[in-house]
Amino acid sequence: MAVNEPGAVTNGVPDQQLETRVAARTEELSTLSTLLVRKMENERSQLAKELHDELGGLITAAKMDMAWLQAHIGSTLDAASEEKFRSVVQMLNQAMMLKRRVVESLRPSLLDHFGLPVALRSHFDEHCARAGVEYIDTLPDEMTDLELGVQLTLFRVAQESLANLLARGAARHVELVIEAEGDGYLMTVGDDGEALDETQQQSLVGMRHRLQGAAGWLEVQALPGQGNRIRAFVPRSRAGSG
Repeated sequence: MAVNEPGAVTNGVPDQQLETRVAARTEELSTLSTLLVRKMENERSQLAKELHDELGGLITAAKMDMAWLQAHIGSTLDAASEEKFRSVVQMLNQAMMLKRRVVESLRPSLLDHFGLPVALRSHFDEHCARAGVEYIDTLPDEMTDLELGVQLTLFRVAQESLANLLARGAARHVELVIEAEGDGYLMTVGDDGEALDETQQQSLVGMRHRLQGAAGWLEVQALPGQGNRIRAFVPRSRAGSG
């Protein structure tokens, strides 16, 4: 009997029943993956809030104490002590900047307050400028017809796409585009670097699963000599789709 013949049996289990079991198990794993991602994002958000409130408060208090000391004893310090004083103030400023970067990486505050386009533009502006990569974008003014969780999913996809791109260090230009398409939004992150190989494309599996959890999809176009296009689609939220 041929393997694919109707009514065939595999290890004592009819093919149709086996396919049903595989489909059910795949659905279970997809649901579990979505729940784990949601739990991870909730933990990130909580950690970001604690770092912002607790660590930010400590650093701010230390800077206020240093300002008080400078006002009261600054004029009496010798050159060496004054240099140490300035060094401590500089380290506190660096600690505040590091805290901000860590908090934004854990949970982009601009996303919560101003929406996805503003958060993405800020993230790409900062990281591309730091890497010396030219960046342009075409983004809608707002995307209020996407649930915040779906906006966060798109942000993570763009964030990881950019991180992979900058880690390879081959591209000189990056383009980010989000446009309305059908009943949703299509986001494209393009670059002019070397085409992704199969191993690098496999590293995007996690992003693909995240998008599937939002009823979307992801595809990678690796074009030798022309760079890469990472395309992600998500449907509009039902409540905001009109």
